[in-house]
Amino acid sequence: MTNGSHRPTSQPDDETFGQWLARELTARGYDLRERGGGRRQFAERAGLGPAIISRVLRDAAVPDIKTCGKIAKALGVKTTTVLVRAGHIPADELPTSGSPTAISQRDALATLGVHTEEDRTAVLALIRALHARREP
Repeated sequence: MTNGSHRPTSQPDDETFGQWLARELTARGYDLRERGGGRRQFAERAGLGPAIISRVLRDAAVPDIKTCGKIAKALGVKTTTVLVRAGHIPADELPTSGSPTAISQRDALATLGVHTEEDRTAVLALIRALHARREP
């Protein structure tokens, strides 16, 4: 972990890592208010101390590579995504593939922010209903 605000030049939209992480956590339903409990919940899920997550969210520290890996795993995103956001890897140096890789249904829903079994069931039912409307 390094101290200080960090705005890598490869960072999209000039968003700090803390701002990006806060947006990602909020989208996943974590309550980041002072007494909301979301910071502690995410820290536990990531296997990190709550103070680390607090410093990162305040942009008082930039996570090191190992911490980025834990954050990525807890978010359900690729580690390279977090490494780019933290400024450890320039986005333009990431490999690009010609075709997208297949992901599981569970991973696709998690990427969309659907994490509970109840929500997964509801979203899949909605998709099936929409698909059925298109069939003759």
